[in-house]
Amino acid sequence: MPSHQKTAVDYYLENYPPDYPKNIWNSTGMSHALADISANGANYIVAIDGEFELVYRTSCSLPVSGTIFTMINNARLTIGKSPIGFINPMIYSADFTGAFNDITEGSNPGCGAEGYNATVGWDPVTGLGTLNFPKLLEKWLALP
Repeated sequence: MPSHQKTAVDYYLENYPPDYPKNIWNSTGMSHALADISANGANYIVAIDGEFELVYRTSCSLPVSGTIFTMINNARLTIGKSPIGFINPMIYSADFTGAFNDITEGSNPGCGAEGYNATVGWDPVTGLGTLNFPKLLEKWLALP
């Protein structure tokens, strides 16, 4: 597990331990836990063969996240700063507390199980939460 993630994941496991046998999930606390962040993946309109359809998938949320980070990089470059680079150590730092919309309700059911629960703070369903562009921009612009 990366050191930048350890405190958040340890807190989750201590306060919201999964209700599953330890042999069916990575209970070692030694590997990178997923997710780090999340974004809406529902109700995207796409054109397929000349028809518009609503789609729901992780592949919808990735372009949204990429666009937000590209806009942050553009703002930093505009004022002479470097791009943000690998974000994970920074987003787990105390400097970025409150920069995400924490998702605290819901779960990720599947395969006949309830899945994990979304909770306050980091959780394996939504990570740190959804991106809050104005807050993230403010925090990244404040960095050297």
